Amino acid sequence: MSSASDHDVLVGMGFPADKVLLAHPGDLDEPAEGETLGGEPSGKPAEASSSKEDDGEIQDGEQTAQSLMCDECQKLFRDASAAERHATKTGHVQFSESTTAIKPLTEEEKAEKLAELKQRLAEKRELRLLQEKEEEKNREKIRRKTGKELTDAREKLEEREMQKALLAKKKEKEEERLAKAKIKEQIEADKKERAAKREAAKQANLQHRQEEEAAEAARVAQASKEYTEARLQIRRPDGQPITHTFQSTDTLQVVYDHVTPHIIGPFQLATTFPRRIFGNSEMGKTLKELGLVPSAVLVAIS
Repeated sequence: MSSASDHDVLVGMGFPADKVLLAHPGDLDEPAEGETLGGEPSGKPAEASSSKEDDGEIQDGEQTAQSLMCDECQKLFRDASAAERHATKTGHVQFSESTTAIKPLTEEEKAEKLAELKQRLAEKRELRLLQEKEEEKNREKIRRKTGKELTDAREKLEEREMQKALLAKKKEKEEERLAKAKIKEQIEADKKERAAKREAAKQANLQHRQEEEAAEAARVAQASKEYTEARLQIRRPDGQPITHTFQSTDTLQVVYDHVTPHIIGPFQLATTFPRRIFGNSEMGKTLKELGLVPSAVLVAIS
């Protein structure tokens, strides 16, 4: 039951409307000025004068309104304030005056109604406390659920961030490994290239020394002995070298004519060390005059 209906109960018990304050039930004991509790106003005569007091009969139409009645639910109300509260609570709007007087409550009935009202108020307070506790439990459940969801979301986010960090670290390590492998390959390639260059230089120096030794031996032999033959090795631009023994008195033209069928295109003859290219002016000179006796290595230059 709402506070408005409790108010109606108290008013129905005879308490004055301006004294019915549920927050201050002690005020209910004091009647309004000019009224008696559950009775008529104090200033009203005890006996109403009437022109027909002798027989107590009234004519039709002389009835006076004793209350207000709701035409929709047939409930009686002491005054317009009570009817207005009923209309607000129920939505009923059809009211009419009634000649039926609302019987005043006895003191026992008033006490019983008041005790019942207090009981209902206590039950309402207890119910409100239970509802508030239940609502607090529900709010606590919602807070816990929300907190758990936030915690789960935070943990998932941290897990994703950790996975990202691990993947980034793994990628960084892989890139570092590839970079180190590439550097190592480059170092190995540089080592091989330097070794190949050293080997090539070594072979070139060895060949150079051999040629120097051969030339020196030829000069020594020529100085100590008179040779009549010259053994020449002619290196072609491609293919195997040509080796042939000529007379020391043969000219360079004889050597050129001997080599020409084995080489495609024009060419010139030259010594390897010291470097000397023979031109047309040397074609008529003998091999002895050119210092090619007893042996020499010539190169055919295209």
